[in-house]
Amino acid sequence: MSRTGERLGWIAVPVVLALATSGCASKKYVRNQVNTVNQRVSKVENESNEKIAYINNKEQNDISQVNERLATTNQRLTEVGNAAKQANSAASQAMQKSQANEARIGENSTAISTLASGVANAMNYQLVEKADVTFAFGQAVLTPEAKAALDQVAQKVHSLPRSVIELVGFTDSTGSKSYNLALSRRRADAVARYLVQQRVPLRSIHIIGLGAEAPPEGLTADLTEVNPNPSRAELRRLARRVKVSVYGAGDITQGAAARLQQ
Repeated sequence: MSRTGERLGWIAVPVVLALATSGCASKKYVRNQVNTVNQRVSKVENESNEKIAYINNKEQNDISQVNERLATTNQRLTEVGNAAKQANSAASQAMQKSQANEARIGENSTAISTLASGVANAMNYQLVEKADVTFAFGQAVLTPEAKAALDQVAQKVHSLPRSVIELVGFTDSTGSKSYNLALSRRRADAVARYLVQQRVPLRSIHIIGLGAEAPPEGLTADLTEVNPNPSRAELRRLARRVKVSVYGAGDITQGAAARLQQ
């Protein structure tokens, strides 16, 4: 090798070394720049991840709150629905009770009206049967005809449990006042005893003897239906009697068991 070549060789070595040194410096710079960028990217990525995580957490919390509110609302709606059902059931029961009460009130009103009508009828006594039982002069003994008439009276009384029987005894004008009063009472007693024997309640029988002082009402009218011109003897015969009157309450039918029986 010549000296010129040697010189060129020595010159080339520093250049190579410079270039090599320069190349190493560039790579280091690049690495530093890349590291810086990577750090910034990592930082941005971390911040982004944190923000995303925050947003996700907030979204989950919001969703949870919304779901909780929905659940609460559904529960309240269910409670309101149950309360409405209970209210409807209570209203239905109240309506049924009201209808039942109205029916009972109607029944009570009907019963009260019926009772009032019954009381009015019970207080409204009317003559439903009458008979005249005559006796022989100075006697208080019932004849078969008189008993037959009283049997009809007893049958009428049995059909009217609340009936009242009035027995009024009379005599003719023969004899003293005291005698006639006692005789008229004995005749009424005889009629009462016979009715009691025919199962007529004694509590329903009312007795009075009037003697000859009060002739039976309608005596002359009763007699003139049979005999337009009765004699005094006929009038005295018919005056010796017990006037039987049966009074009943309610829906009653008037009748006559016997008239002017001897």
